[in-house]
Amino acid sequence: MALNQQIDQAAAAEPVSIAAAVEMFFGDMRLAPRSKKTYRQGVNKFLRHLEQHEGIDAMSAPVTEITTDHVTSFAALLVPPDVRTPEEVSQMRTAQNNLAAVRKFCAYIAAYDLHPELRTDKLRVRIAAMMPRFTPPPPDVKLPDLERIVEHVCTRPREEKPHLELRRLKVRSMILFMFRTGVRVSELCALRRRDIDLQGGTASIYRAKGGKSRTVHFNAETADALVQYWAARGDQPRGSGAFPAWSGRDKPGVPGTGISPRTVEHIVAELCKSLGIESEVTPHSFRHGLATELVRRRVRESTVQTILGHASPTTTRIYVHKSGLEVAEEYQDAFGAYRPPRPEQ
Repeated sequence: MALNQQIDQAAAAEPVSIAAAVEMFFGDMRLAPRSKKTYRQGVNKFLRHLEQHEGIDAMSAPVTEITTDHVTSFAALLVPPDVRTPEEVSQMRTAQNNLAAVRKFCAYIAAYDLHPELRTDKLRVRIAAMMPRFTPPPPDVKLPDLERIVEHVCTRPREEKPHLELRRLKVRSMILFMFRTGVRVSELCALRRRDIDLQGGTASIYRAKGGKSRTVHFNAETADALVQYWAARGDQPRGSGAFPAWSGRDKPGVPGTGISPRTVEHIVAELCKSLGIESEVTPHSFRHGLATELVRRRVRESTVQTILGHASPTTTRIYVHKSGLEVAEEYQDAFGAYRPPRPEQ
């Protein structure tokens, strides 16, 4: 039976439980795996709040028991009174993610008549009034660390054993692709060979975050790395369009299944460990790195937004700031180059 039919029948009969409504919500929402995980964490936290602070058991209580007061009391526990320290910034970001999930769940149960009396407009206004003024700081992107990783994978010597050489070529092509396209790790793992146009230097990203598709661009160095990886994998010129762009387990002559986000994260972590990089670098860091680099190179804000697939220009504007390097250069132009102090003799 279709999920919408289940919802209609459930709404017409006795109210469904909160837990059942949550499962309907996640079953019907078309979310990227990473977004679904984040939303699930936020909603689960809200369910624990209902049980611990309101005495409401999500397994047995009808979804109609949820009120705007329940959500705002949950928000009051999450939102810090002010946002001045790094710890408060982190707390605020967590609160925003959790509340976005709960608000989307509330909008869902209201829209599908599982809880038609729930006033989502009132809820939106109340939460907005509780939020302190907060502009997210730009991500702490250390471009030199990313560039060290890129240089490392591009200068590693050729391996004698075929399976090790295939892995070397995979890692190089994958790191270059992330660094030059800014794709999310879930988007990278979903790519097939047919999605990548080597003639035009573009790749088609289908049903990305928010269900939107877009085209990303890459440079000639990345294209060469892809060609060498696919050739070492044994892909034939024809009939390989459905193969994953990157295999999870590399074996010459066998493309296998696509690589997983967890494997990509592990590869990046291994590279950081081998290079002694202490900053927190993840696959998503390469996306932040591209955004920062585009801004530094004076690429238009609207173009950066299109390349990264941001739904709102507000997200893009996080990066549209004078980078620390630019500020330091202009300051030193005015007052002279900075020289570290000499140690006392």
